[in-house]
This record gives sequence, structure tokens and C-alpha cells, in this order.
Amino acid sequence: MAQDNILIGRAELHAFVKAIFAAAGCSLEHADEWAKMLIWANLRGTDSHGIIRIPRYIDLLNAKSINAKPNIRVERKTGAAVVLETDRAPAAVGMTRAVSEAIQCAREAGVGWCAARHTTHTGAIGYFAQQAANQGFAAIVMTASGPMMIYPGTKVAAVSSNPIAFAVPRKNGRPYLLDFSTGVVANGKIMGAADRGETIPIGWGVDKEGRDTTNPKAVENVLPMAGAKGAGLSFMIECLTSLLLSAPRVAPDLESWAIGDDPFLNGSVIAINPAAFGDAEMFEREAARLGVAMAGLARADGVDKIMLPGERGDAIRAQREASGIPIPKGTWQRIAKAAQALGVPVPA
Repeated sequence: MAQDNILIGRAELHAFVKAIFAAAGCSLEHADEWAKMLIWANLRGTDSHGIIRIPRYIDLLNAKSINAKPNIRVERKTGAAVVLETDRAPAAVGMTRAVSEAIQCAREAGVGWCAARHTTHTGAIGYFAQQAANQGFAAIVMTASGPMMIYPGTKVAAVSSNPIAFAVPRKNGRPYLLDFSTGVVANGKIMGAADRGETIPIGWGVDKEGRDTTNPKAVENVLPMAGAKGAGLSFMIECLTSLLLSAPRVAPDLESWAIGDDPFLNGSVIAINPAAFGDAEMFEREAARLGVAMAGLARADGVDKIMLPGERGDAIRAQREASGIPIPKGTWQRIAKAAQALGVPVPA
């Protein structure tokens, strides 16, 4: 643990974060769900999508870009396809409802696809994919936002670092979980480097002139993962999420239409019922068998354990559950300032 980190236990941090969102106008139920999602990210080591985001979320609540009192509703259901209007709800709330709708369809039809319109910053989308896998469903979750990432051949933002997550249940173990941004790095990691006063590697982002930079505060746009592959995947997520909803996010910005600060996002949750394709129990057994076979392979020099999808986060979670969650002092100070402005006591 770096000397500029503080440690806080999960329960104490959850109570603190829940109190912040409740003071900002959310219902206790919604504040609780939001806190659970952020702390889930911190527990698994995805600090870029954890409580570091709180000050920005409070700003967005104050600006009404995030709706503290959303009217979430199903607008359309056709077979296994659902269109969910989230009314700019906190993503932890709106996307959790989307998971429920997709699972209900999957119970009935084998597969369910819930497309969620007007979501807000989604955070660690693996949280939602794992919700489905914990109930025995395989899942794919993706979200689409506005331009913030370079497309090969451009020097300005053209696509978003749209994230995608996959989760698969397995017998006698935590679900496999693969959760990644289509950017070479999550913007939250750049924020974290700025909070710690650190530089970033070349290749993470570019400045407003489209030039490589190691200064996290100078980053204007991130770069795509694996070049054209990451950029192309982001492009397709925009097509299969925003365009399906008749709610385009990228083209209006590229055409310089006025959308305003922090416009809406869109999300998709796909739930797959293994029982619709065969033996659900065998599916989970074979998933476990696959992992055992993979983990038992000859290891490269210096490798103590072969990590399967999600296991790195599981290991970090076990450690942090026992010893506390490390928070950079810079991050903690910004959160404390936001809490104090809302009249919420800051834990010692």
C-alpha cells in the first residue's frame, strides 16, 4: 500500500457513500444500489470506476444530468426484446432494472435483450453482467456514449471507449467475468494518476492537438485498445445499442449538433438461459472443467498461477474485504469536500 493511501472498511465506506447520494436527493433504495456498485468496483481493484467518480456524479445530479427521481419504465416489449426508458437514472439503478428485464425474458424465451435508453455514466459494467451470472444466466452487457476516443486516421474524438462485459456461471465457483473498455485504458485510470500526481505511459491518451502526452491532466482523448480493433468494436457497440434504440450518440456530436453537457448514454443487457440450449447443469460443470484444464497447463517462467477471467478481481476482493479498501488521499479529499457540502459527516 502506498503511503499516500488511506484504508477504509467496506461497511463503513458503503454507509458513507449511501449517505452522500441520499443527501444529494436519491431515495435510500437507489442510494444503496449506487453505493453497492461503486464499492464493488473498488473491492475488485477497478478503482477507476469506484468512488473516485463521486464528486463528478454529485455535479451531474446538481445539473440534473443525472435524475435523482427517475421514472423508469418499459416502453416496448416484443418477444424477447425490451426497450427500457431509464429517464437518466443513476446507472446502478437503471442498468440493474435492465438486467432484471433481460433475465425475465430469458426465463420465458431462452434469450432476453433489454436495450436501456437515457442511461448515465455506467461505471464498471461487469457489475451488471455478474448479477445475471449469479442467477445462472450467461450475460453480455455493453454501453454506448459520445465521442471521447480517437478513431484510426483521425486526430480528434470520433468514437467512445464503449465498454463491454461477459459473464458465465460455473459449478462451485464464482462466475467467469470479462469486463473491458474499448479504449487502451479507462479514463478513470487517467483521473487516478492525476489524483496521485503521477505521469501516464505514452499510448494512453493524446492532448487537444492530437499528440501523445504523459501528463494525465493534459489528456483530451484516449486511444483505442488494439488500434482499429478497439475502435471498430466501439463503432459496432454504438450500432447495436444506440441505433437500435433510435437514440444515436456519436453521429450528432460529429455533425456538431447541440446536445449539451454530459448527454445521455445507452446500454444493452443480453441474458442467455443455458437451459434453453441443453443441460444447464452440464453447462456449468463444463465451464468449471474448462477453467481447471486451463489453469492446469504448464506455466511460463515467473508465473505462480494462471488467472481465468475474473479471478484477478476475485483475489483482490478477498484481500480488500479482509484488510480494507485503499483510497488515494487526493481522491478521498475530493470526496470529503463533496460530502461536507451536502452536510454528510466524513469518517475519521
